[in-house]
Amino acid sequence: MDKGNGGGGGFFAGFLIGAVVGGAAAVLLAQQETRDRLAGKAREASDFAMGATDDLRGKFGDVTSQWQSSVSELYERGRQVVESARANIDAAVAEGRETAEQTGDDLQRKAEE
Repeated sequence: MDKGNGGGGGFFAGFLIGAVVGGAAAVLLAQQETRDRLAGKAREASDFAMGATDDLRGKFGDVTSQWQSSVSELYERGRQVVESARANIDAAVAEGRETAEQTGDDLQRKAEE
């Protein structure tokens, strides 16, 4: 009977040692899998961030180009308005001079009569 009890105790000790070694291996492997999974997720996040950054750069470039184009158009329109106003003012001044000269000539003729 002692042989049966000793064999059961050895089996139980072997079972415990196996369970501990197996558990330790499982923890180590799980940690490696977790590290690999985290590294993969970090790469995915990095790729996503790079893609988003590229998209933002493209959109910012597009908006900047549109803004520059709009500013150029507004500048050109403003320049044309100023030139038109200047031409109108010059024409009005010239017309006013002519009218003043004509009125002066008319007054001088009446004064001579």
